[in-house]
Amino acid sequence: MTLIKPYPEVRSNTTGRLYLLAAGTFAVGTGGFVIAGVLPGIARSLAVSQSTASLLITVYAIVFAVGAPLIAMVTGRVSRTGLMIAGLAVLTIGNVLMALSPSFEFALWARALAAIGAAAFVPAATASAAAIAEPGKQGRAIALVSAGFTAATALGAPVGTAIGAIGTWHTSLWSVAGLGAAVVVGIALALRSIPLPALLTARQRFAPLANGRIAVTLVAVVLIVTGQYSGYTFFGAVQDRATGGDGTVLALLLFVYGVSATIGNIVAGILSDRFGNRRVLDVSLVILVIDFVVMPFAAATLVGAIITIAIWAMAAWGAVLAAQHRIIQVMPSAIAWHSSATFLGIALSGPVGSIAIATVGAHQLSFIAAGVLVLAIVAGGISWGLIARHARESALEDASEREEAASSSS
Repeated sequence: MTLIKPYPEVRSNTTGRLYLLAAGTFAVGTGGFVIAGVLPGIARSLAVSQSTASLLITVYAIVFAVGAPLIAMVTGRVSRTGLMIAGLAVLTIGNVLMALSPSFEFALWARALAAIGAAAFVPAATASAAAIAEPGKQGRAIALVSAGFTAATALGAPVGTAIGAIGTWHTSLWSVAGLGAAVVVGIALALRSIPLPALLTARQRFAPLANGRIAVTLVAVVLIVTGQYSGYTFFGAVQDRATGGDGTVLALLLFVYGVSATIGNIVAGILSDRFGNRRVLDVSLVILVIDFVVMPFAAATLVGAIITIAIWAMAAWGAVLAAQHRIIQVMPSAIAWHSSATFLGIALSGPVGSIAIATVGAHQLSFIAAGVLVLAIVAGGISWGLIARHARESALEDASEREEAASSSS
C-alpha cells in the first residue's frame, strides 16, 4: 500500500531495531488475541454473557480493519517514528482503560481506542522495517516484524491467559499495557528520522479491490478467518470439557494452538512455493473442515482436544498463508488488504460464534464453522478460476502480438 524509501545509509544495529518493531506488533497481537482466553472472566466481571463479551473482539477487529487504510491515507506526511509512538501510546492507554473498565460499555470504548492505536502502528512499523533494512533484505525485515504478530498467538495469548488465571483478566491487560509502554520508550530512543513513504492517492490504494482475482481471494480470506476464529473467540466455552474450567489448562491449549499455527504458517509457505498455493489452500481447508466435524466428539477429552486443536491451527493458518501467497503472486501491492480482510474475518467471528452457540451450543459450534469454511473452499475455487482465465487471456494476447509482429517484419 506504500512505496518504501530506504535509509540513505545502512545503520548499525538494524536487527535490534527490527526486534523492537516486532515487539510492538507482538503487543498489538497479544492485546487482540488475549481477550479470547480471559473472555469468561470478563463476562462474569462485567455482568454480561460470553456472547455479549465477544463484542470486545469484534469491535477491536472492525476498528483495525477499517482504520488501518484510512489512517495510512491521512498520515502520509506524519513522521513514521512519531506515528508509531502515538499509535502504541494510544494502544497502551486503551489497554489501561480496559483494565479499569467499570462497565461493559466503557470497555467497548476502551477496545475501540486500543484498536485505533494498533491500526496506526502496524502499517507504519511495516514500512519502517523495510526502510531501515539493508539493501536486498527488505522482505526479510518485513517478515521479522510480522512474525511478532504471529508469535502473539503462540506466546502472547497463552501467557496472557495464564497471567489471568493466576491473577485476573485485569492483570492480563496490565501486562499488555506494560509491554506497549516499554516499546514506546524503545522506539523513541532507537528509531529516528525514518524516511516518509511515497504518497499514494486514494484511487491507488483501493485499486486492488476492483481486481476480481484479488477481491474474491480476499473474500476467501474473510471466510477462512471467520470460520476458524469463531471457535477461537469462544475458546474457553468450546474446550471447557477438556479444561474443566482450569485456566492453566486453557493456557496450555492456547499454547498448542499458537505453536501449531506458527508451524502451519511456515510449512504452508514452503509448500506453496514448491507445489503452488492452489493445492495448499484446498488441502488445508478440506483438512480443517474434517477436523471441525470431528471436534465436537474428540474434544471431550484433553488428549482429543490437543490433537484437534493442533490440526485446526496448522490447517487454518496454512490456508491463510496460501491465500496470502496467492495475493502476492497476483498483485504484490494488494498485500496490505490481506490484513484488513483478516481482521474483518475476526470481527465477523464473534457474531457467527454467538449465533452458533445460541443455535446448537458451544460444543457443536465447529459444525457451523465448518459450513462457513465450505464457502471459503468455493470462494477459493472461484478466485483460482479467475486467475486461470486471466492467464489464458494474457497468453492469447501475447501470441496475437507475436503474430502481428511477425507479419509486420515479413
